[in-house]
Amino acid sequence: MAMSDLGFKIIVRPNNSLTPEASLKVLAGLAAIILVVGLGFSRIGAWWVLPFAGLEILAFAYAFHYIRIHSGDFESITIENDQIVIEKRNYKEVTTTVFQAHWAQISVRGVAGGKGAIGKSGLFIRSHGKEIEFGRNFINDEQRAELARKLKQKLKNIY
Repeated sequence: MAMSDLGFKIIVRPNNSLTPEASLKVLAGLAAIILVVGLGFSRIGAWWVLPFAGLEILAFAYAFHYIRIHSGDFESITIENDQIVIEKRNYKEVTTTVFQAHWAQISVRGVAGGKGAIGKSGLFIRSHGKEIEFGRNFINDEQRAELARKLKQKLKNIY
């Protein structure tokens, strides 16, 4: 049986619409507005607003920091020859899972609403009792169904 190199790769990642410099500018603008409002209230005698304004600024700073450190997260699927390689990066942790394409099964099924899950279904790739979910945090149900269809078609060409 002749095999051809299918060379299929898909990468999913979060939508990072702000650059790090732009996010610092947005954070500075929010902090300035919060401080002006807090100082205004403190001038009319409501000084207890200032500590809460400081906490609000810290919360925004933490949120922007969290978004920045996870801006490089991604998940990828590569099909080459007779292997499916799934790579996931979450902050500094990178995991790689390799399945034999001949034995891999692709399925889309319902999942319980979990932390960070987008939608109500999950795209699963399984082989030999090992299963991995793909795109949990990055793609919606329609995109999962479309990707599953494409993956099944690519795998069908291997058989």
